[in-house]
Amino acid sequence: MRSAFLIFLVVFLCDGCYGIDKPQKVKNGVLDLRGWDVDKNPIVSLEGDWEFSDGLSSSSLFRTDPAYLKVPGAWNKFRTAAGTEHGGEGTGTYRLKILLDRPRGDLALRINDVSTAFRLYESGTLLRENGKVAPDKAGMVPSYKHPIVLLPDAKSELKLEIEISNFYHITGGLRKSIQFGPAISIFEAKETESSLGWLVFGATFLMGLYHLILYLMRRIDRSALWFGWFCVDVSVRTFFTGSVWIYEVLPDEYWVYIHKADILTFVISVPLFSLFLNGVFPKEFHVYALRGILGISILFSGIVCVLPSSKYMWWIQFFQGFVGLFMVYLLCVMVLTLVRKREGSLLFLAGGSILFLTTLNDILNQALWIKTGYLANWGLLAFLFSQTTMLSIRFSNAFVRLEELQKSLETKVAERTKELRSAKRVAEEANALKDTFISLVTHDLRAPLANIIGVLQLIRSDYDSLDDSSILEWIERLERTSMQSLEMISTLLDLNRLRSGSFRMDNTVFHLHFEVEDVLSRFWSQAKFKNIRILNRIPKEATIEMDRSLLAAIFTNLVSNSIKFCREGDTVEIDFDRKSDDAEFSVKDSGVGIPEEMIPHLFSTDVKSTRYGTKNEVGTGLGLPLVYSIIQAYHGKISVQSDLQKGTTFTFSIPQKKEISI
Repeated sequence: MRSAFLIFLVVFLCDGCYGIDKPQKVKNGVLDLRGWDVDKNPIVSLEGDWEFSDGLSSSSLFRTDPAYLKVPGAWNKFRTAAGTEHGGEGTGTYRLKILLDRPRGDLALRINDVSTAFRLYESGTLLRENGKVAPDKAGMVPSYKHPIVLLPDAKSELKLEIEISNFYHITGGLRKSIQFGPAISIFEAKETESSLGWLVFGATFLMGLYHLILYLMRRIDRSALWFGWFCVDVSVRTFFTGSVWIYEVLPDEYWVYIHKADILTFVISVPLFSLFLNGVFPKEFHVYALRGILGISILFSGIVCVLPSSKYMWWIQFFQGFVGLFMVYLLCVMVLTLVRKREGSLLFLAGGSILFLTTLNDILNQALWIKTGYLANWGLLAFLFSQTTMLSIRFSNAFVRLEELQKSLETKVAERTKELRSAKRVAEEANALKDTFISLVTHDLRAPLANIIGVLQLIRSDYDSLDDSSILEWIERLERTSMQSLEMISTLLDLNRLRSGSFRMDNTVFHLHFEVEDVLSRFWSQAKFKNIRILNRIPKEATIEMDRSLLAAIFTNLVSNSIKFCREGDTVEIDFDRKSDDAEFSVKDSGVGIPEEMIPHLFSTDVKSTRYGTKNEVGTGLGLPLVYSIIQAYHGKISVQSDLQKGTTFTFSIPQKKEISI
């Protein structure tokens, strides 16, 4: 309830800034201000028992048998000389004598609600006429202006007389207090009230404009539309209350139309607010209640538009009672939303409670049952801020949910796109493998098979003339050719299984050094033949988790490739390092290097990247693509750095979940 406290504080401070000294009262038509501390309490409300007489009288003389009437208040219940009630319509004259310590020439009066035209005299001198006073409706012109009237003569005793005629309102007389004090204090108080009124107008109008624009940008939720129009209606209504700006700036001849617009802004606010409430809490605010409110509001709007002010102001009392019932229903809805834990229900309850109390205050104040200031604008401002906050939270949450949905959709699209790209890549690689396989079958395997067949035919035709050593030599040649062809087919099959995902990896934890040593032992004769040193620098305690056969395949192809392109006396070095969660390896040689234009195609099966070694060794061109596919299967990375005639370094990494020890 901090908002309620703030509203109370603002009203209290505003009341204090006017400097109104409330304890000083009018008694029997006299206000004794002798001893009045002007510096401490510059403004005095002329409240109390004024002398009153039925009818109009411009006489400055006070009667010997005076009657008195409370101000502020209405003259409706006043008993006339004939013993009847005065009633709302008619005329009357108020008189007041003010006693001062000394003559003062800087004094002024601020007249507030008077129903509905008056003439102000001081000691018989006419100071101000508001509207046009007449004994009948045909001759009078109503006015709701709140003028400030300067008292020109410096006197120690003031005699005020106010003639009032009313044929346009159900209550007549001095409905609100008159302020009296130094002119500068009176003007400052009115300026402060006017500034506060503009503050309320600006805040409510901007809130309304904001929500209307918000609705135009997102038309799904109509609660923003109704709340926006409700704020605009409330902001317009501030021109009719408080400092009554519209009544002040427009001629009194238009009072009838201005007053209709004044009442209509009040009547229209109820259905607009109901539509907003139904949009925010459709399950709690029943549709039948909404229809009833709309019907009653339309009925009363028609009454205001058609009937004269004295008639529709009588009917409007029933509408005020209806608003009271509506506020009770509103409280029930607020409690229900809180019980059901609807989004924003707590803010709605806090703002709605303030609105209920301030509206009740204004209804009772309008009916003259209590004598307080109009607080509904402040209550509405507090409520509008709470509802703006609630709607902002709702829209923010909606946008957050939309963003989350969008992100989820984008993630799914990205995942699906990735899957499609992966499927496309697999299909393209499978197609490339198919082309490669066909090419090997039709070209690379055709030549070795033709060579084997040719040798076999030669042995068969010249068998009788060949000795055992010659036959053995031809058989060894056939064996090498067959082994190369078998290796090519095996590599191609492994490559296809890896890329299609059908290769079952048996991941285990094992020591690296000895596994790599086992691979290097297979190249002992080749290294010996070319006088090449192979250095295994992998620490003996280093471990890794992966498929043993696939790790062996990687080193088999990389080391074989290095030996192939090393010259006599060159060196091959194998290093290992653990970086973060990766096991990183390098196979470095001091051979002839790789031409720069071949490097981009080393791991591709689309372009055949094979050449003869330093001893005219031949290869299949599939070893490095197989290495790349194995590393990709583990989501690892591989890179190549090569300088011609200086050597080549292959660096690759295999991700590991954590430091492995066995």
